[in-house]
Order: sequence, then C-alpha cells, then structure tokens
Amino acid sequence: MRLKNLDLIIGLIVTAINVGWTLLPDHSSYLTIIGIILALPLVFVLPGYTLTEALFKRSGNSSEDLIRQPALKLERPFKTSDRIIIGLGLSLALVILSGFILNMFSTGLQAFSWVVCLALQTMVFSLIAAYRRRSTPASEVRTSRRFKVGLSDYLLLGLAIIVTLGSFNYAAYIALNQPRPGFTQLWMLPTPQTNNSCSMLVGVHSSETGPTTYRIVMTINNTQTENWPSVALMPQQDWNQLVPLQPATIDTMNIAVQLYRADKPDAVYRETHITLSSSGSGENRTITCSLNGGTKASSS
Repeated sequence: MRLKNLDLIIGLIVTAINVGWTLLPDHSSYLTIIGIILALPLVFVLPGYTLTEALFKRSGNSSEDLIRQPALKLERPFKTSDRIIIGLGLSLALVILSGFILNMFSTGLQAFSWVVCLALQTMVFSLIAAYRRRSTPASEVRTSRRFKVGLSDYLLLGLAIIVTLGSFNYAAYIALNQPRPGFTQLWMLPTPQTNNSCSMLVGVHSSETGPTTYRIVMTINNTQTENWPSVALMPQQDWNQLVPLQPATIDTMNIAVQLYRADKPDAVYRETHITLSSSGSGENRTITCSLNGGTKASSS
C-alpha cells in the first residue's frame, strides 16, 4: 500500500510542511524565500496532480484507461506525460478558482487561507485517488509512472521556458515603464519633548513627476497658527517641520494641516487632522501628546 501510493504520501508531506511553515511566528527575509520555494509545488503541482490521479485511474492495461485514443485524437494511449501536462493546467485552474472563493470570505487572500484551501484540495483528491487505486496492483502503478522523454519533448520544454522567461521580462519592463500619475504624501505626528511639552511633526513626501511647489497651512481650533507659503520639492524629496504646541484654553485641540499646490492655489490637495487633549489650569495646563487614551486621529 505504501509503495502504491508513495507519490500521494510525498504530496501530503509537502502539504503538511507548507501548513506548518505558515504557522511560524517570525518570517525573516531568508525564511520568506524558503517559504516561497516550499509553496511552489503546492500551488503549481499538487492540487492538479492529485485531481488527475483521482479522475484517471492508473492501470497497466491500457484498455482500462478512462481517456483513450479516440477522445484525445492521439496516436498513443493516455500516458504519464499527458497526466503531468493536464495536472499543471488543473493546478492553475484550481488556484484561480480558489482565489475567487477566498476573496468572498472575510479572511481574504492571506497566506494561511491560501495554504489551508490548497491543502484541503490536495488531501481530498489524494484520498479519492488512493481509494480508486485499491484494486490496482502496486507493480502496475509503478510501471505506469515511468515515461520516456524524447528530443522533441526537450525542445518543447526549452521553448516553454524561453517563452515564460520572456513573458516575465516583458511584464517587468511594462510595469517599470508604464506612465503613472504623480502623488504627494502628507502626514502629521505628535512628538513628546524632554520638558514634558508636545510638538507636532509635519511632513511631506513628493512623488510627483517633476518639481512641485506647495503651500502648507496649519490651524488649531480653526485658527491659523503656521503658514509655509513656498515649499519646493523635487520628485522623491521630503520636507519635515517640528512645530511646538502651546496648551489651549479649552480641553480639545483640533489640529489640521492643509496642503495646496502652487498651480492650484485655491484647491486643497492634501489634508490631515489630529485631535489632542489639553488638561489642567493656568500654568499647569498640559497637552496629552499621544494618540492613545481616548485621543482621536484622522487623515484624508
């Protein structure tokens, strides 16, 4: 029994390793590479291979094959090389279908949900294949796994590899050279100071397609406190400004920063908001310089 289903057992072992790998708490860079290598057979081979084994019963007597010469219009019976090709195609189809199904659930397309879904498929198909092989002698199953590769097969494999690599290179070239709209990032973060006071760190990152000039305005409780009329940035350049805050006379400080582009001076291009708490009285009034403890923050 073990020799008859050795290929299925190996597939289940690889599947179990993938499930265990996704449960590891920490994945560093080299562990991520190992995880990708382990996932390749689970994604591209095992689901389709086990489904093929479940659908098409192996037998040393070619007359018992499910798919015969008239169905495929081939000059030979359905062999192991045919099973490999069909298995690869079925794996890709199952992965695509699984992606649509997983996207419908709250878990989404996460690594663990992918592995569990493909592992369940592999396990179910393996059990069906093993059940269908129960009456087939182990010698016939081992014989049917053997196949010869001729010169034409090597040529076709080489051509497929060349086409695949060329497709990846072309896709990478298109991704790197396709036009992208420029954008700008604006952020604001409360920063505690050594004297128990609070400052606001305002930052801008330009990913525009060319040099861009901005006007930045900061308000506290709808009152303008800071104005930077001309901030010129080159693409991929940053601008940062640390602004000390004074405790307000009311308990809530609604801080907003608005960014305008020089070519559209009347339209707000980016905007961010933070709400801080001010407590105490007189000279002892302080600001809660944290986004925790009931403080709210929002950005747009």
